[in-house]
Amino acid sequence: MDNTNQEIGFVDLDGLQTVRTIGVAHDRLKAAIADHAAVRIGLDGLEEFDLSLVQLVLAARRGALAAGKSLILAGPVRGPLYVTLDRAGFLSRDAADSLGGATFWLQASGDQ
Repeated sequence: MDNTNQEIGFVDLDGLQTVRTIGVAHDRLKAAIADHAAVRIGLDGLEEFDLSLVQLVLAARRGALAAGKSLILAGPVRGPLYVTLDRAGFLSRDAADSLGGATFWLQASGDQ
């Protein structure tokens, strides 16, 4: 029997999200994906982050999709996270990008 809650789960990743602290965010995302058919991530409260945050979000999205679930952002990225993603090439519009590239990070499509 599938005990997945059909409501959308919400995980707010705020404050410090670096390689030293990302384990807590990982555990929260993993639990939310296990408990819900869809998970929405809030990133507006980020104070400091590194690429481990980007890696975590992409890995969580890949895992959710593999489980037949969805993981979306609460809104488009902006500010320093936007700059970081752009510099690292994550905002390219590559049709071969199975994780969505700019479409995912900028929420250019309503159905992720």
